[in-house]
Order: sequence, then structure tokens, then C-alpha cells
Amino acid sequence: MKKEYLYQVDIRKWIENGIDDGIMIRVSGNKVDEKYDVYLQSYLLPIDAVEASMKNENIDLHPHEMIPGIMQENGKNVYHRWGNGDGIEPITIKRNFSDVAPCSIEVAEEFRLLFNLYFNSQKNEYIDVSHGKEMTVVKMNDDGYTTVHKTYLKRYLAVKEKALIIHIDSRFIVSDASEKVEKDEVEYRKNSIFYKLNVANWERVKSRLYSKNVIYGCSLRDSNIWPYEQKEKYVDFIIGIDKNGQEICHTCDPDCLNNNFGANPTAPHYLTPVYFDRAVLQKYYSKPEVYTVESGYIRCGSQWGLDIDNENSDYVSAYLGDLGSSLSEAEQYYWKGFNKPIGGKLSPVKFQRDYMCAFSSSQSPDFVFKETYERVNQAYNQKFGWPLFLPLTDQDKYNFKTLRVPVSNSVKEFDALVLSLVKVLIDSLNKEKITAQLTDNNKDGIREISALEAWLREQGVENYGKHIKFLRNLQDLRSSGSAHRKGKGYQKATEELDVKNENYTESFSDLLKGATGFLEFMENNIERMA
Repeated sequence: MKKEYLYQVDIRKWIENGIDDGIMIRVSGNKVDEKYDVYLQSYLLPIDAVEASMKNENIDLHPHEMIPGIMQENGKNVYHRWGNGDGIEPITIKRNFSDVAPCSIEVAEEFRLLFNLYFNSQKNEYIDVSHGKEMTVVKMNDDGYTTVHKTYLKRYLAVKEKALIIHIDSRFIVSDASEKVEKDEVEYRKNSIFYKLNVANWERVKSRLYSKNVIYGCSLRDSNIWPYEQKEKYVDFIIGIDKNGQEICHTCDPDCLNNNFGANPTAPHYLTPVYFDRAVLQKYYSKPEVYTVESGYIRCGSQWGLDIDNENSDYVSAYLGDLGSSLSEAEQYYWKGFNKPIGGKLSPVKFQRDYMCAFSSSQSPDFVFKETYERVNQAYNQKFGWPLFLPLTDQDKYNFKTLRVPVSNSVKEFDALVLSLVKVLIDSLNKEKITAQLTDNNKDGIREISALEAWLREQGVENYGKHIKFLRNLQDLRSSGSAHRKGKGYQKATEELDVKNENYTESFSDLLKGATGFLEFMENNIERMA
């Protein structure tokens, strides 16, 4: 057998270098490989009890023993949350159900609630979803260990005023029990680390390493938990160009801006427009389960929202003061990456809403389409008792929610949006109800567009041909391009719909306008439909 394995050199190096050296810290679990059987368990201990605990290799209290219970103290029965009066408590809990049900690993409730962690059952991890950042805080790893993010662990220990003791039991096992070794012992103590390695002949086990490792919290002032929250920092944004052609930058801190009440008279006004490339919206469209982009507004659940002007197809703007008052520092830096000095101006819609205090409907093709779609669907439901378009499933709702004027002039985004538009406008046509209205006996196998065409014809609706043609061309564009390799069929479809290879943004905007025209046609003829 190799001496470095027998003396567990790699395990000892890991301990000596500090097991909290990485971002994710192993706090519990068991892993068996071809060399070692390593078991970790952790518990919180009052800081004033750490010195005495580190003088020996004994476990102060096994985590599986920390369960709610009553203890006798001075002749009285006293209930303790974790079954002991020494202030010892777990960070993770392994629950055992005596082989009646599977064992499970749980994270201490107080830890989860303090940071308001969300459990992602698919990934088997707890996540901090504040401000939409989705930071993994606790992960039950496939390698057999549970790990905790160092930042959150240190903050938790700070507010608890406790230290974390991580106990490691590592054993080197050989396949041949007949192999013999000379008895030996190695002991190591330094600062917050202690371990003892014993080499001997215990059947197949040839060396055992017991270790205690202490992890202390950060200072309470660095915990970033109220009232010790870190002071918010603010980013500088480009707000213009000076007479020498140099960029003019200014902080978005609302307290450093001019306003209508006389504050900071020499500073830029709170309502100074700041301009960004439209690609800044890609992050928010790519996660519709977290973010919602509306006409004039972006929201992250109920955590934050930002007033914007997204009516222009070339850029997005937001007020300098809103960037500081609505966005976290990290989110500000994200926006800064798309900040650019341009000779932009507020859209008429934004001007009407903000300066004239008047209601103004969006003029952007995507929001006009969505508003019309929902209005028409509701009108058909009221008249016929069924919607013109079937509701999208939960897995398909993003197709409607993320329909937009493209934020980048790319064929990839164009193809994806065509797929979504077809799914919303054609695949969702209520074929079953539409077909039921037809008098023609030949209904079997009829497709959505053909069923709609037959219904309009039987109802005596005029001038529907161009809209049916639009739908068929749109379907062909999806079938011959977005869903399959592009060939002659795709070229024909792009010619019919006037898709411009050099301007996919304008081309998809035109498709949205054509789709809206179809919806308005259906709305205008609803009274003629029996």
C-alpha cells in the first residue's frame, strides 16, 4: 500500500489549508471511494465553548441527537429546542425513519428563514432569489456532501454569535485485510484546526483520522443584515457628450441629483434620460418566470420595478434618478454595460404619460399585438362562450410573454420569435370550436387555418383572403425556416412576407403588425358571426 494513502496526505493537506478555503463549504455527508471513507458532521457551538471543545477529539453532540425534547435541570423538566442546554444546534439535519421511509437531509429552519431561501427540488438546492440573482446557498451534492455558501454561513454565524465545528472522520481501507502496518500516530494543532491520525491494524481499516475544524462568523457589522446592512453604492452613467466630444457621466444617487424642490441645483435633474442598447432587455426576456417586461416598465416579481421607455426600436431609456432608486448596485452595473451616448429623445407615449399625466396606449408593435390579442379573445368568449385562441399551457406561456420587437438584429432571435408567434396565433386557434360551427361534413383532419377560412366563408365575411394568406405565409416561414433547415421554401416565404435579411428587427415588427391586422379584422367582424 502507498504510504501517502496510509497517512492520508491529501486529506490532511485539505484540512491544513483550511476546509473553508473555497466558496462552498462542506458541512455534512459521507463519501466512500477506492481509498477513503470520509464522513463530515457539523454543529453550532457558543464561541466561549470553542476553546474547551478543541482540546479533545470528542464530538460535543452528534447532530442526529439534536432533536426537540425535555431535559431535567435542577429537578425541573425543561424543554429545549435542540434537546440540550449547552447552546449546541445543527446547521443540517439528517432525518432517519427506521427504514420505513427514505432518509432526508434538511437545513436548519432558522438559516432558511433568515435568508428567505427557496428550495429548488429539481436541483436539490436552496437558492437566494432576492433581486433576481438566484444564488445557490445550500446544495445537496451528488458527491455525497452538503455544502453551504461561505458568505451566508459567515453571516449566519455572526448574528447567532456562534462558531461552526466541522468534525471529520476519515478512514483508509485496504481490500486485503491480511496486509499489516506498524502502529503510528500523527497529531496536528494550529489555530482553529486539530486532527489526530492513528495507524493500526483494524481489520481492513489501516488508518483513522479524526479532525475538528472551527469556522467563525464575520463581524456583525459586515453581516449585511439589518441594522447592519451595507450602504448602497451607486453607479455613474453616461448622460451626454460635452463640447469637446467627451462623455459626461454622473452618479445615479437620487440624493445627489437636482429635483423640482431645489436640491443640488448644479447637478443633473432626477429626470435626465439615460440611453441604453435594446440588448439590455435580453436578460429580462430570457427569464420570463422571474421578470416581466411591460410597456414602460420592467418588474422582478414584487421585489423591484423600473420605469423605462421601451417604445423605440433602436434604444431603451430610463431616468437617471430611477436607476439609482429602483435598481440594486449589481443591477445598475448590468445596465451600465449597455449605456451609450446617443441623441435620443423620449417617445411620445412616455412624454404623454410622464409630463402630461395622460393615459397613452403603447405604439410599439409587440405591446399593441398583445393588447389586441387579449381584447379579441375576451370578445369572442363573451359572444360565443369560447375563446378564439386556446389558453397556453404553463410550459408555453412564455411564448406570449416574451413576444417582442427583437432586441438584437439576429436571425437566431428572429427564428425563435417566429416560432412563438405561430404557436400563439395559429397553433392556439380553437380548432375544435371553430370546426363545430361548420356545416360542411368534411371536417375530419382539417387544420387550424383551413377551419378558420371555412368558417369565415360560411359566415359570409368579406375580404378575409389577405389575412388567411398572411397566416399561411407565416406558417410556411416557421415550417421552412425556424423549425427546419432553410431552403427554397424559406426563401419563398421570406419574399411573400418581405423579410429583410439585413433588418430582422424591422421584419419581425412587420409580422407583428400583420398579426395585429388579422386580429383587428376578426374583431371588426365579430357581430357578423353567428
